[in-house]
Amino acid sequence: MIETVGGAVPADALGRVSTNEHVLTDSRHLQRPTREGLQLEGLMRPDIVGDLRWSYMSLSDNLTLDDPDTAVAELALARTAGLDTIVEATSWGMGPRHAELPDIARRSGVNIVAAYGGYIDKTLPAWWRDQSEDDLENAYTTALTVAVPGTGFRAGLLGLLGTSAEITPAERRGLRAAGRAAHAAGAAVSIRLDGAARRAPEVVEILTGQGLSARRILFCNMDKVLDAAYVGDVADTGAVVEFAFGSENYFADGARDATDGERLAFLVRLLEDHPTAAVTMSTSVWTKGQLARHGGMGYAHVVRRIVPALGRAGVPAQVLDDMLVRTPARLLDRG
Repeated sequence: MIETVGGAVPADALGRVSTNEHVLTDSRHLQRPTREGLQLEGLMRPDIVGDLRWSYMSLSDNLTLDDPDTAVAELALARTAGLDTIVEATSWGMGPRHAELPDIARRSGVNIVAAYGGYIDKTLPAWWRDQSEDDLENAYTTALTVAVPGTGFRAGLLGLLGTSAEITPAERRGLRAAGRAAHAAGAAVSIRLDGAARRAPEVVEILTGQGLSARRILFCNMDKVLDAAYVGDVADTGAVVEFAFGSENYFADGARDATDGERLAFLVRLLEDHPTAAVTMSTSVWTKGQLARHGGMGYAHVVRRIVPALGRAGVPAQVLDDMLVRTPARLLDRG
């Protein structure tokens, strides 16, 4: 069975799954000036889209998803396009609003599996960051087996746990605690690695050292590091690797997203070179600029555009179903 915000459901009821999305979140603390040193102000609007593509973190309003009605409408569009389930991965440090998720799931018609965890050190509120390892393990166990605090549902997995370029003591405590709690509950852990580092093997070692199977580890946004040898080695550990499509923005001079063309070509090669790799996909929506109403690709991008493109590139239908349906269900199924 798989824990959703509407209760436990059979694994075969999930359908097509996006394994790393955000519905309500707040990352305004990550705002930075434009690449030219300017400050953008005001709300999301058409005339600012070009500025954001050039300096994506420069508008405060872009860095929050704050309206449940908008979330319902955007997810309903994705449901119409064929997306059945999302993993909502907003953790502490990203402004989670867990209690509002069941209503959004009901109104949109999309299953929501809620993750629970703490993000990268620099984003964490002090009350979370300064917890002991035992306290973190207790918090994770409670979320997985009793309920996410302030809600009536259990977490479907732990995450999104973040790691910095150098894993900090707080992040290391969180990883160890999550590994033990997830192992005991038969659950998975999702990880967002710093794109400038190559920390996945170390994270696998930490988590498996607490008893967690590598097959219960999901590395999100692996498209941030399109290094064939590195990603191939991660896939060969048995961990699940996720590719997020739809965002093609600059964050600083010399720091940009890959294009979807680059992601597609890389994924096709990975599937050819590592045919047993466990792969999932997402759009990793976490900002207003990614929503369809603001000119973004929206939550439906993978099912509407990426899956057909992979099919045209020769990826067999069975492999596409593995990435969208079977692999996410195996990852999330707690028996």
